Amino acid sequence: MKEVIRKAILEVVDTNWKNCGLKIKDIEINQAPEKFGDYSTNVAMKLAGRIKKSPMEIAEVIRKDISKNSGCLYQIEKMEVAQPGFINFYFGQKAYQETLKKIQKQASKYGFSDLGQGKKVMVEFGQPNTHKAITVGHLKSAVSGLSVVKLFEALGYEVIKANYFGDVGMHVAKSTWGMQQEKLPKDFENWSNDEKMKLVNEVYVKASLAFKDNFKVEKEIRVVNKDIYNKVDNKNYQWYQKIRDWSIEHQNAVFAQLGIEYDRQYPESEIYKEALEIVEKNKGKIFKESQGAIIYDGEKEGLNNWVLLTKEGVPTYSAKDLALAHKKFSEYNLDLAIVTTSVEQNDYFKAIIKILGKINKKFEGKYKHIPFGWLLIEGKKTSSRMGKTVKCVDIIKEAQELAEEKIAINKNYSLKQKREIINRVSLAGLKFLILSHEFHKNINYNSGDFIKLNGFSGPFILYSYVRIKSIIEKNGQDFFWKDLNFTKIKFEKKEERQLINALVIYPDVVLRAGQEISPHLVCNYLYEIAQKFNCFYENCSIQKAESENKKNARLALIMGTSQILKNGLSLLGIETLEKM
Repeated sequence: MKEVIRKAILEVVDTNWKNCGLKIKDIEINQAPEKFGDYSTNVAMKLAGRIKKSPMEIAEVIRKDISKNSGCLYQIEKMEVAQPGFINFYFGQKAYQETLKKIQKQASKYGFSDLGQGKKVMVEFGQPNTHKAITVGHLKSAVSGLSVVKLFEALGYEVIKANYFGDVGMHVAKSTWGMQQEKLPKDFENWSNDEKMKLVNEVYVKASLAFKDNFKVEKEIRVVNKDIYNKVDNKNYQWYQKIRDWSIEHQNAVFAQLGIEYDRQYPESEIYKEALEIVEKNKGKIFKESQGAIIYDGEKEGLNNWVLLTKEGVPTYSAKDLALAHKKFSEYNLDLAIVTTSVEQNDYFKAIIKILGKINKKFEGKYKHIPFGWLLIEGKKTSSRMGKTVKCVDIIKEAQELAEEKIAINKNYSLKQKREIINRVSLAGLKFLILSHEFHKNINYNSGDFIKLNGFSGPFILYSYVRIKSIIEKNGQDFFWKDLNFTKIKFEKKEERQLINALVIYPDVVLRAGQEISPHLVCNYLYEIAQKFNCFYENCSIQKAESENKKNARLALIMGTSQILKNGLSLLGIETLEKM
C-alpha cells in the first residue's frame, strides 16, 4: 500500500513540478494518529522550500490530482489535507475486501514480497564454542539470527543459515587439559550429554584459573593446544575429539529445541589453512610485519590495528574470519553475507569488512555485521572464564517451569500435548522478550516478566491466537472461508474498522522490518493486533450479529486476524498452538 501511494504522489509531483528533484525514496508514508486517517505523508512540507509554495497549497494540488485518477488508489476511501501540510489517507471497504481476500488466498505467504527474488543471503548466527556449554549470549544470538532469517525469507531471498563455531584455541586446550586432571566416576560414560557438558564447563573454569596462576600449568596447556592444532595422535588429541563430539551433540540439541536447523556449519578448524594462505598472499600489500607478528594497520584508516598472525605463526580470529568470508562466497555465490555478534565486536567487524574490500572488490557492500546487545542476568554481564555465566539449557528449563506454573492446562490433554503447550508458551515468552527490543540494546532477563498471558508478551499474543481459534470453532461451523463472497463484506463499526485497518498494513510492516532488520517492529505490531482483536470481540458480537452476512464478515475478520498473528509469530521463530 505504501509503495502504491508513493508512486501516485511522485507521478503528480513530476507532472506539476518536474525539476524539483523529488525521488520516490524521499516520500515518507507513516501510520497516522487514529483520528487523522490510516497513513499520512509530509511530502508537501518537504517540497515547500524547493518550489517556493506553501505546504498547504502543495498538499491540496496533490490531493486533487490523485483524486482525479480514481483507479490509482482505489483502496483509499478519502484523502484530507491537514495543517501544516499533511496529506492523510483513509482506507475504504475495497481495501478491507482486498486484504481479506489476499489473506485467504495466500495464507502463510501473506505479507511476503519479491524484493530479494533471485538473490542469496547467508545469515551466520549462534556461534557457540565447543568444549563449553552454550550460554545466554548464544541464546540471544540464536533467537535473533533465526528471526533475521525469517525476515529475509519474507522479502523473497534464498537464505542459507550458517553457524561458525570455535573448535580450536586456548579455551579448547584448557577444557581438554582439565578433563584429563579430573577423577571421573565409573559411570561417567552413562551420564547424559547435559550432565557431561556441565562438568566440562566446571573443568574449563578451574583450568582457566590454573592457567592464569600457575606457569607450569600454562606450559602444559600450551602443549595440548599445539597437539590439537597439529592433530597429534596422542591422549591430548583423543580427549579433544571426545569432548568435541559431546559439545556438538549438546549444541545441536539446544538449537533443535529453539527451532533451528542449520544449512551449513563451519568449524573453526576447517579454515585454519585458508587463513594462513590469505595472510601470506597479502603480506607486504595489505598486511605488514610488526614485532614478529603480521598485522593490519587500521589506524591509518581511522580503525584499530589487528593482529592476523602471531609471532608463533598462528592465525588469529581476524585471519580466520577473512578465510571464512572467502569460503562462504566461493561455496554459495552470495549476494549478501550477514554476521550477527555482540556489540563489542563493532570495531572488529569494521576492520574485517574494510580488509575484505581491499582483498577483493566483490565483497564491497556484500558483507554486513549486525550487532546485538547483551542478555543481562540481574543487570550484569556474565563470564564463562570466571564461571559467572548462565547456561542456555538452564534458562529454557526455568522458562518451562514458569509456563507450567502460570498456565492452566486442560486435564484431558495427554502428557505429550501438555509438554508441547509448555514448550511453545515458554519459547514464545523467551523469544518475544529478546526480539521485542532493538538489536543493539541490552536486555535484562527477568523471569517474572515474560511468561504472562496479558500485557506485552509472547504468551499474550499466542493466547490471543488460540482464543480466536476457539471462537471460530464455536461460531463458524457453517462458515466457508474459502467460498466467501468478499465483495459483500463491509465493516462500519469503530472496533471492526480499527482491527481491519491494522490488518491492511501488515505487508508494509513486514517490508519495513525486513529492510531495517528490525524484528521489534513485528513484536510491536502483533501486540497492537492482539489488543485490537480483544477490543473488537468485547464490542462486536459474532453469535448475535444483526444478519448472516454480518456474522460471516466478522468471522472473516477474525480468520484474517488469526492468520496474520500466525504469520507474524512465525517471523519471530514462534510456533503457534491450536489449543491452550
